[in-house]
Amino acid sequence: MARYFQKKQCRICGNTRLVSVLDLGRQSPANNFLKKSEMNRKKPRFPLAVQFCENCSLLSLCHVVDPEILFVGYQYLTGASAPLVAHFVEEAKMIARKFIRDKSNLVVEFGSNDGTLLAELKDYCRVLGVDPARNVAARAKKRGVPTILAFFGERTAKHIQARHGHARVIVANNVFAHIDALHDVMRGIRTLLREDGVFISESHWVGNLIGEGGFDQIYHEHLSYYSLHALRTLAGVHGLIITDAELLPIHGASLRVTMRRAGTAGASVRQLLLHEEKIGLTRLATFERFAKRASANKAELRELFRELKRKQKTIAGYGAPAKGNTLLNYCGFGRRALAFITDTTPSKQGLLAPGTHIPIVPPAILKTELPDYLLLLAWNYADAILEKEKALRAKGVKFIIPVPRVRIV
Repeated sequence: MARYFQKKQCRICGNTRLVSVLDLGRQSPANNFLKKSEMNRKKPRFPLAVQFCENCSLLSLCHVVDPEILFVGYQYLTGASAPLVAHFVEEAKMIARKFIRDKSNLVVEFGSNDGTLLAELKDYCRVLGVDPARNVAARAKKRGVPTILAFFGERTAKHIQARHGHARVIVANNVFAHIDALHDVMRGIRTLLREDGVFISESHWVGNLIGEGGFDQIYHEHLSYYSLHALRTLAGVHGLIITDAELLPIHGASLRVTMRRAGTAGASVRQLLLHEEKIGLTRLATFERFAKRASANKAELRELFRELKRKQKTIAGYGAPAKGNTLLNYCGFGRRALAFITDTTPSKQGLLAPGTHIPIVPPAILKTELPDYLLLLAWNYADAILEKEKALRAKGVKFIIPVPRVRIV
């Protein structure tokens, strides 16, 4: 029995007249890396396509995969990304400065991963993580961050409130987009939040996805691609107000919003809403143009690889983020296209990329096996990586940056 279903109504406003925009084909979940012993076993692939709601402006996946498949053995580690760690250190300082009054205050983060953010806050207040992935929750506990093994929702919120009291701050970083049962989560936030509390959410901004971002940031875990317009509608349904909004450079551009029980929308909210209207985030035609660009990007990459292979050039991958697996599967790049992919995450090393079965290896391999080209799958960190790998480039290795436009550096 297929462990997914088609989403026929908008998860925010309930609109049933959703418009299909871009189809990336059937793909393996982007974070479901395989052991070599599993290579010959048939692994499930699920439809990967997005649709647009003209009522509330939400872009979302057409199909929802069982979260148990996607998250229970999750391989993504916040602490493995130096730029992300630095970002969360700064966010922790901001939360402590603006919202923490004393050590009795409680900060709850759901989708807390390995506890990177909460570890920075635990000296200022009480902290509690909520995450369904056993492996990452175990890492958080080892660094002194108490973590509940669960999906967050109204039931979990009641459990936390009964045992720990109400939260001064609730945080959801890079997880709000993963949730299908949004209204259950919002009820949980209302249940757990103090009257003077704040809910802070960070998600990849859809304006970056269709602008300077790329189609490869679409994968099964990311069910929703938010604009401020869509989040404002969601907040309003549950009697919350977005009082502040800002775009941050992490992941290309992330949208951070602050929701409260009472207050008014600040200038930052009004300005961003106007900007979204100006660039077309409330119009279907904008997303249809994005789909055409994705198709053209795929064609250009495939032609480049054919030309390089004709010249007998060797190509490997650099970085194994989820977005890279979307790109590889959409373009049809497998082991014939890429000899290997290097990645610094120890838990991914020795595994095979989902769908393509390309081996993931430590970066040390580049000391002995130097390819002519490296496909930069972690392209959102291009500037930092190109600076870091000056020595490789000096040896003649060229980097292929695949999106938002194909270029060689």
